[in-house]
Amino acid sequence: MNSIKPRFTVIVCSYNIEDYISRAIESVLSQNYKNYELIVSDDCSTDNTIEEIKKYSDKGIKIVKTQKNTGTAGGTRNEGLKIAKGQYIIFLDGDDKLYDENVLENIDKEIGQDTPDILYLGFQDVGQGDAERISTQENSTKIARLTCDLNFSVSSRCWNKEFLDKNNMRFVEGMYYEDEVFCIKGTILSNSTKYSTMKVFKYYRNRKGSVMSTPSMKKCSDWYRMLAEVTDLYAITQNEYKPYLLSFIKNENETIPARIATIIKSMECGGSMQRLPKRNYKFKEFFDNEN
Repeated sequence: MNSIKPRFTVIVCSYNIEDYISRAIESVLSQNYKNYELIVSDDCSTDNTIEEIKKYSDKGIKIVKTQKNTGTAGGTRNEGLKIAKGQYIIFLDGDDKLYDENVLENIDKEIGQDTPDILYLGFQDVGQGDAERISTQENSTKIARLTCDLNFSVSSRCWNKEFLDKNNMRFVEGMYYEDEVFCIKGTILSNSTKYSTMKVFKYYRNRKGSVMSTPSMKKCSDWYRMLAEVTDLYAITQNEYKPYLLSFIKNENETIPARIATIIKSMECGGSMQRLPKRNYKFKEFFDNEN
């Protein structure tokens, strides 16, 4: 690793994943491309996660912790961003892994001599038939991403650190679905983007005991909090793109009740959270032209 001016900072966030964190760390340490730094940010784990992380202390990784448990990934990612020195940022959840040992090398080639604010990437959705979520020219335009994003995983993008700092891009803390706000804000503010069909990580969906697989009333209320945060982004959206953000807001508002019903049903059944209804939004006028 180059500790002076790394090309990449990989920020791995963790909380009570002692059985999985080594897989994530090793997927970074095994990269063929070495001009990077690895930050592991922990949200005050109460199991042996920190002990597992410290096993790699001789590999030059940096370990940071939140002052108190925040309950969501936003706080841990923000802690990592505070000390990140890389030109580009890659986020990775601690129970996922980079796709293969060539990920950083391939991303470096995709960026090339350009300095995009965001590089849109793909991933493999393990557990859902190993489906591949791929970024294309068609779904990576600003209009497409505002109308109905392919996905709201911050890990499926490579972020320009200067762009994040210039626009004070940080995660809303203590709220679920913080990825959605972060990604939409990035889409709105970005001036230059690129895309690649390459897969950057493997997403291990619905791990037993994971935050995202556990239903709760907070997730119900956070849908509306997230929508409020997104609505506030209207003020910073360029006029030509405002209709597409409004279309997303309208679609999202109409589908939130079904998502909340899914969470409540999961709570009533006492099991893991069922899969939420999939977005498939088409552009619609915010105000219907009906008499």
